[in-house]
Amino acid sequence: MAVAKTLRFVPLVTTFIIIFISTAITHGHAASFTPRKVYLVFLDSQIIPSTKPAHLDLLKTVLQDITPEESLVYDYRSTSGFAAKLSETEAKHLASIKGVVSVFPSEVAHLDRP
Repeated sequence: MAVAKTLRFVPLVTTFIIIFISTAITHGHAASFTPRKVYLVFLDSQIIPSTKPAHLDLLKTVLQDITPEESLVYDYRSTSGFAAKLSETEAKHLASIKGVVSVFPSEVAHLDRP
C-alpha cells in the first residue's frame, strides 16, 4: 500500500525536475549558448587610453551576457588595443564606437602551411 502511494508522486516529481532544469538552462546559463570567438580590437590611443580599466569600460558598453572580465583575453600595451571574446553582434557594435580603429576575428596562423 505504501509503495502504491509513493508511485503516484513519481510523475509529479519528474515533471517538477524537468521544469526546474529547463528553467535553469534558459535563464541561468544563457551566456554559455551565445557563440563567441576572440576578436582583436585596436584603438585610437588619443581617444581611448590603452589601459586595462579603459578596455573594461569599453567592453561594458557592448557586452550582453558576460562580464568584461570574462570577455577580456589580453591587453596589448605596445599597441593600443586588446583581445576579447565577443559575439558577432557585440563585435559590430564595438567597431562603431568612436575611438575604435578596427575589430576583426583572431585567426591562428600555421607556419608550416601555405
